[in-house]
Amino acid sequence: MYHLIVKSLHRNESFLSAGVERITATLRGCGQKVGIRDLYDQQFQPVLTTDDFLLLRSGKLPVDIKKEQELLRQADIIWFVYPVWWSGMPAILKGYIDRIFSNGFAYTMQDYRPVGLLKDKKAILINSMGMSYEEYKEKGMFEAMRLTIDEGIFGFTGMEVILHKYYTSIMSADDSVKAVYLDELSILAQSFVENEADCTGDKKDRKVA
Repeated sequence: MYHLIVKSLHRNESFLSAGVERITATLRGCGQKVGIRDLYDQQFQPVLTTDDFLLLRSGKLPVDIKKEQELLRQADIIWFVYPVWWSGMPAILKGYIDRIFSNGFAYTMQDYRPVGLLKDKKAILINSMGMSYEEYKEKGMFEAMRLTIDEGIFGFTGMEVILHKYYTSIMSADDSVKAVYLDELSILAQSFVENEADCTGDKKDRKVA
């Protein structure tokens, strides 16, 4: 199985950066193929320009869009790892979706209705956020993000969101709490492996809260 991790993390020292390392190590330890698209490191150009529109309409894909679409086509499970900023995605990731999830690749129109073309893909979303779970829950933000992101973006393309995991109050979490979260990410990654018997390392029957 091929896992593609699309990460939008501006700091290599962040909790989620360590999380990507843990997820990657776990999956590879289970014999999985893993690819990583580091949007900041590759200086991804997030603006969908007029030139992009003209090329897409002519069927001539810009080189960077074609490359990313080819990688997505190969993937079985796509991980999107990013911090929640202003109750949504960082601009670079939103721009990735604007440019890469184009008509004819991620969806098409039939009888003036959209039809998702990525029905063979599964998505996992891993987020960090500064506010507490209670604050986001009380304001209805989790449901809002489910509708606008899980359904409005990925569901629109036909992808199945099999997990959307939030790590709240991350700025105030101490190292011991983050260590527990990282162990949890290892367990989560292993749970998405078809044959866990192939995994190396700790195979204890641990449950994720």
